[in-house]
Amino acid sequence: MTTLLDDYHAWSSGTKIELVNGQLVVGDCLSHSLRLLSQILRGWEIEAIVALAPELLWWQALSQTFAAPTVTNLDGMDASTIWQWADAIDYEPDVPSHTGSWTWSYSQLRQAIRMALFGLGMRYEKLGQSLGGGFVNRLGNNGFMPDVLFFRGEPRNRLYEYYLDGAADIVVEFIQPGCEDYIYTVKKPIYEAAGVPELWIFDVAQRRIELFRLIEGAYQLQSPDATGRYAVSSVPGLTFFPDRIWQDKSDWDYPLEETWFEVATDAPRLTRIKPVGEGVDWSKALLKFPIALDPVAIAFDDYIYWCPEAKFEFVNGRPDIGGRDGIKGLAGMLLMTFGLKEAVKLAHPRAWVTALLEHHAKILDPNHKAAAWKLAQDTATF
Repeated sequence: MTTLLDDYHAWSSGTKIELVNGQLVVGDCLSHSLRLLSQILRGWEIEAIVALAPELLWWQALSQTFAAPTVTNLDGMDASTIWQWADAIDYEPDVPSHTGSWTWSYSQLRQAIRMALFGLGMRYEKLGQSLGGGFVNRLGNNGFMPDVLFFRGEPRNRLYEYYLDGAADIVVEFIQPGCEDYIYTVKKPIYEAAGVPELWIFDVAQRRIELFRLIEGAYQLQSPDATGRYAVSSVPGLTFFPDRIWQDKSDWDYPLEETWFEVATDAPRLTRIKPVGEGVDWSKALLKFPIALDPVAIAFDDYIYWCPEAKFEFVNGRPDIGGRDGIKGLAGMLLMTFGLKEAVKLAHPRAWVTALLEHHAKILDPNHKAAAWKLAQDTATF
């Protein structure tokens, strides 16, 4: 049996935490979201997760999923009957598999593209600005973390402290092998509907770059001209040389923005773009997760409040993403994404009964201070 650390190794340094159609999607795949919830349960202990939803709701989930004895009165429940039921169940929870994979070469090229576009904004002052992975692009109620986004400000988009609102002028996405459908069938249509004028999809395994340009509301695949030049429609005066990306790394000429791009001398410059505010009214942030038996849609403001920096680490034998509050935020949103009936399948009913009974005993103790973490409404601050 693999250890939690073994299971955790599949995450890459570029793993994203995105809000898509009201669901929290981790690592380019919804099954990866379930995998992360399983790892949080195993590493941070079930009792910590139990505190995020009403006790009776957990018992209802066990009843509907595993036919547990019905519990309507927490103080009057028959623990012996519940234990007898739990011990009789033959169940082995499945750990969701990790379907995608990254290699060092993918991450290296992705970082090079980020730095090249960043260099365009820095070296050619006021051409635009670039933000790398981990920064959120808000498109309606969706929150994406493109591998790279390049933007020129209003009227197309507006920069806030924690996210870019509206369609970026250029979005770059790298395909994670095994998760191709997520880019093409989920994200690409949303980018198209939101009006992102240039979407570049990099497939490192196939050594291919697809240049999609928005024309009359629909993406059309473009190609460089006979000289290998591609005029970027959303950034006047900017030319891209996509074929140069695939040169051997030893032949790359630095700075890469001068090798892979060309900027016309008369390219229009912009006023330096600065954040116009935080973009979220923190006083109205969700203090208690509205978790239910079935999935509950996550609002963008709640996602941006609770989502930690996408920095995956393993500390003290458990996944650590933004510390205790970051893990709590992820756990709460993952429970909203899947609902409790699906969540209880990630552990044996005996483990849930143990956690629920211990949690209830501590609630009844007036001198108890929660050891796992305080309830969400008591610690909902940054």
